[in-house]
Amino acid sequence: MKLDALRSPASPAEAPAPAMAGERLCVRVEKLRLMAEVGVYASEHGRTQPVTVSLEAEVDETATAPGADLTHAVNYAALAETVRQVVGSQHHELLEDLVQHIADVLFKDPRVKRLKLAVDKLTALEDAESVGVSYERWR
Repeated sequence: MKLDALRSPASPAEAPAPAMAGERLCVRVEKLRLMAEVGVYASEHGRTQPVTVSLEAEVDETATAPGADLTHAVNYAALAETVRQVVGSQHHELLEDLVQHIADVLFKDPRVKRLKLAVDKLTALEDAESVGVSYERWR
């Protein structure tokens, strides 16, 4: 084997662009801490309890180009605020209902191509760190 075959080109300008099968960019919010009215038990009605919401939104390439107009970007702060509003909007009987409600609202943005959500109750079981549900939706 010739050692020259293992050497990289002398300058980055000579290096060929790597072939890509594709790319994707995701905007994430991890473990957003909120107080939610959620649960089917009588003791869970009329009071809030701590939950966390994590989301990963795969977004359209037009919303992610480096140096692009920021008004076209999918903003993690706006995603988090939307989640806050949905969680605070009403009592949800089940975490499954809450996670689908969040997905319904976030998916109104056509730039969101895929969405992964997780909602966890932090105090539901005394001997568990949390319990929760995961949900995924895509176009």
